Amino acid sequence: MAFDEELLYTVSETSRVRFTGIETEAARYDFGFVYTQQFMGKVLVVCMQTGQSALLDLHALEEPRQLYPMLGINLNDTEHVAEFLRLCLVEKTQASEEIDT
Repeated sequence: MAFDEELLYTVSETSRVRFTGIETEAARYDFGFVYTQQFMGKVLVVCMQTGQSALLDLHALEEPRQLYPMLGINLNDTEHVAEFLRLCLVEKTQASEEIDT
């Protein structure tokens, strides 16, 4: 392989992916969620409107205003979107617990 000296790692896995959208008074947000075993239990969240992505867990949502720079969410919508994302991340936690048992 030509990139042996540059390649840090490569991992292949079958991941669960979910696409969902919500609407606030100000905007519509479409998200992609990649639930993976990578990234120390965090979920890869992609905002389809902005193209921005972030690795999120419940701890990351303790300060909803962080969603503005991370995903490009309207400042007025950060509380509402954070609550929605909490539901999606809890789903990841519950799914992981079901797999472990």
